[in-house]
Amino acid sequence: MALLLVLVPAAAALPAGGSPASGRPVAADRNSTATLSLTSVTPGVLKAGSSATITGTIGNTGTAMIVHPVVHVSVLNDPLDTRDRVDEWGSNAQRFDDPKVVATVALPQALAPREFVAFTVTVPAAKLPYRYNLASLPTTLTVTEGQAITEASTRASVRTYLEWVGNPVATPIQVGWVVPLTLPADPALFGPSGQRRTDAWRRAIGPDSPIDQTIKALDGQPVTWLVDPSMLEPPGATDDNVPVPPAPSPSPTSTPSPTSSTPSTPPPATSGTGSGSPSTTGSSTARPTGTEGTTPPSTSSSTTASPTDEPTEDAQPQPVTVTSLSTELRNRLAQLAPTQPVWFLPYADPDVSALSTAGGTSAMQQQLDRPLSPELRAIGTTVPLWPAAEVTSTSLSGLLKTWRTTTGAVPPVLLSSRQLTGEPHRATENVGQRLRDGTPVLAYDEPLSDTATTTGGDSGIRTQRFLAETLATYQQQPSRSRSLLMLAPRTGQATPAQLEQLVSSSRRVPWLRPVSANGLLTQARSAERSASIAAKPGNPKASLGPSPLTAAGVDQLRRNRNLATDIGTILTDSQDISSGWDRALDEVGSTRWRGNATAYSKVVTGTTTGLDSISRQVAVRRSTINFFASSGTLSVTVVNNLDRPVHDVQLYLRARKPQLKIKTQPRPISLQAGGRVTIRVPVTGLAAGQVPVDAVLQTPTGTPLGLQDGKVVQLKVNVRPTATWLFWVLGIVAGLVFVVGLFRSLRRGPRAQTAMPLPDDVPEPHEGDDD
Repeated sequence: MALLLVLVPAAAALPAGGSPASGRPVAADRNSTATLSLTSVTPGVLKAGSSATITGTIGNTGTAMIVHPVVHVSVLNDPLDTRDRVDEWGSNAQRFDDPKVVATVALPQALAPREFVAFTVTVPAAKLPYRYNLASLPTTLTVTEGQAITEASTRASVRTYLEWVGNPVATPIQVGWVVPLTLPADPALFGPSGQRRTDAWRRAIGPDSPIDQTIKALDGQPVTWLVDPSMLEPPGATDDNVPVPPAPSPSPTSTPSPTSSTPSTPPPATSGTGSGSPSTTGSSTARPTGTEGTTPPSTSSSTTASPTDEPTEDAQPQPVTVTSLSTELRNRLAQLAPTQPVWFLPYADPDVSALSTAGGTSAMQQQLDRPLSPELRAIGTTVPLWPAAEVTSTSLSGLLKTWRTTTGAVPPVLLSSRQLTGEPHRATENVGQRLRDGTPVLAYDEPLSDTATTTGGDSGIRTQRFLAETLATYQQQPSRSRSLLMLAPRTGQATPAQLEQLVSSSRRVPWLRPVSANGLLTQARSAERSASIAAKPGNPKASLGPSPLTAAGVDQLRRNRNLATDIGTILTDSQDISSGWDRALDEVGSTRWRGNATAYSKVVTGTTTGLDSISRQVAVRRSTINFFASSGTLSVTVVNNLDRPVHDVQLYLRARKPQLKIKTQPRPISLQAGGRVTIRVPVTGLAAGQVPVDAVLQTPTGTPLGLQDGKVVQLKVNVRPTATWLFWVLGIVAGLVFVVGLFRSLRRGPRAQTAMPLPDDVPEPHEGDDD
């Protein structure tokens, strides 16, 4: 009992899972906590006789002052020789012994709440008396209040790794890097033209955007870019009108102005949904894209000024447009392509898995039937299939079949090695594989690629984790020639600085040798046909989230495509309108909407509303018509509020009652932009009455135009045929004449008799005279 009384309080004072001297205690006082981040380890690879300098940052996240902050470095002499052990140290260090403190440094000043301070601590070579050939050593950084490491004094603690190499590495692992450049899930990118859309594109691909910063940070690094072509050839704006027809191209025989020294830039259009990029046929005709700008020029005629160009005094700064932003990015990638290869996703990065599930083969084909333009093919021609969801042998076979049928090519497929091996930490011997049907596959390492996400920790810790995992991979088969592929995620990428630190670290360690992803793809195309999808690949460590695409959504997308096509059949010079809207609708099926259902819904609503509004711009004007005849014509007014002429618009009149008969339907109508026309339709009045008449406007394919609240316009016709109303009018007139005459007769009374005097030469009559 006496022994129990002594031991129980002592046990209660120990930290959970370890002794007071443990290198992994947890702060007990929530009012006095800190964050600890690792910036760098110098040298990156240790060896016998070398000391280690560790830098980082401490931040006081509590509400109390840390009066005497002290940083401790602890190292455990237990090398992590497998990837499972590397993962275990990072996630569950309780299974390891306590690290030994090898260095301590006290900060010179107290740390106030919300204050951050950098630290540097050096581990002397004498504290690292190891003689390993290759080793990844478990390491802990701890911040305490005072010198002692106890549960009460600990303010922060993080686990990391130190890499050790004693002898030269004979056969380093080849490692390739692929970094996607895709658009964010921002509905404003695909909305109506205007400043809001331009600002969204500036944020996405303009100066200081994440894409701009990533390209700058990885300048000169051995990476391959995987680019969504929509960034370089933006879709049209989803306006509720159409742009004016494109200006005619100059005649080949025309001569430039004597004062002109450079080709002129086509003027921007005033509104519309036209394409912002050259057509797939390589035509150089400008296609307006709304207020955002003009068609980007080809890469052979960059609009970027030469460094030797001298600005003129009267030169005016060009306005920033969607087109100018995309053109600048395209020219930039074209310059990088010789040293940093450029691969392309299909336009809009379609979610092929979701499209195939929700809409079948036709939905996927709609997204894939647009080949790269000649301007983009001059930059790169590789277009891989990168499913956003898990695939089975059956589903992948279906995707590949549709891809081959639509494009006529067999794409390389990007799959995680887990989907081929069935184990997340088991890397394939080589990145380049071939399925049994001959399809080349690049198997990227999923856990390693996850270090390039936002959840990988600070730059220093994620870099040390990456080095520890690759070193453990190398130690499994150190004498074999092998390769790894690092594939950063579409969304949720690490910061550009973190990506740069990861990529550059692979160039500084002896067990890795960076190679071009093109070389890995060449290996895949010549590999044996032996790879297959694992029956049970396990769950992915990270996911993009569910796709908002449903069968109903795919049906709506299909209806919108048909409407855009049908509108093109009545517009003058409609190729730019059709292609612009087709590209805008491609964005609805993009992978970027996974996990972003609200943004997806806004894009669907915007495209549907814009197209419906365009179809309502050509309409019949409501009116009430008095038809006082047995036979004649009805005058119907049709207006065109579009900024472009229309033709072959068909008007049909349908009387809802038999009192009125439509003799013949009018011929197809043509209207100028903003114009109107009055159509006279022959009809016959059969009986009197109010007759509603449906005035139906259609495209040549039967798509209705000018609907109001989803209904056709109705004319109100007051029918009064001549055979009926004329007799009534004559009868009323005759009756009025009779009544007026009778009234006048009664008012005058009987007429008095008056003797008429005889003429002078006529004798008076006498009685008895004979006649």
